Amino acid sequence: MRVTQGMMMQSLLHNIETNQARVEQLQSQITSGSRINKPSDDPIGAARALNLQESLAQSEQYVRNIDQATSWLNTTDSVLDSVTKALHRTTELATQAANDTMSSEDRAAILQEVRQIQEHMLSLSRSKYGTTFLFAGTRSNATGYTAAAPSPGGYQGNNGQILREVAPGVSMAVNADARATFDPVFTALNNIESGLVANDAAALSGTLADLDTALDAVNISRAAIGAKTNRLELLKERPEDVKVNLTSLLSEVKDADMAEALTNFSMAQTVYQASLKAGAQALQPSLLDYL
Repeated sequence: MRVTQGMMMQSLLHNIETNQARVEQLQSQITSGSRINKPSDDPIGAARALNLQESLAQSEQYVRNIDQATSWLNTTDSVLDSVTKALHRTTELATQAANDTMSSEDRAAILQEVRQIQEHMLSLSRSKYGTTFLFAGTRSNATGYTAAAPSPGGYQGNNGQILREVAPGVSMAVNADARATFDPVFTALNNIESGLVANDAAALSGTLADLDTALDAVNISRAAIGAKTNRLELLKERPEDVKVNLTSLLSEVKDADMAEALTNFSMAQTVYQASLKAGAQALQPSLLDYL
């Protein structure tokens, strides 16, 4: 077969373009740190990298969900710790007020502090996590308790559960049962207030049992929070381990071997420059050379 000048030029340009594309591909690997910058670089590797990235994103989302759930629970426990301290103070006051030696004036002074504790408890029941009320169920725009009184009159939230998906197919409720926690608290405080207003030592003595009930209710909620927090710590270990493994696998699939890429880039540049030089020499003859 006779090789024409046109065929030579076509072959020459094709080889130069191929060499140039190889230089550009290696240059892209070096500057990006990845050997796969488009699917055509490695179709099988690109598909595997996408699957690994999807799994990695899912694992990272579970870690974020667990962190948020843990933060919510810690915030709730901090609020209930304040409730517990206020109840202990109220027990001290109720014990004093139930003493027969207390005068009406003494009980009137205690009444003022108890009313302040009622307002403090109301404020605690309206605590927020970010912009969401902790003790309003799924009615995140509601304040929960509107007055220092037990439900139903003083509670405007609901008993809905705020769920966080913390593992594949596993969801956890992060909110405490507001009514089970705060109703006994407000009931005890209201009974103490009534006893103080009536200056009734016997009634005030009876409220000590109400305070025990309130403390038990708060402790039950705190125990549930502690159990969930411990479970979340265990659950977090799994996605974090998976994240490390997936990151390593993704690196093996996608990341460029910089030493190899630099060596190949240097060689590809040499080949490309040589092809340009050879092409320039091959294209020098003209029709005048054949006259």
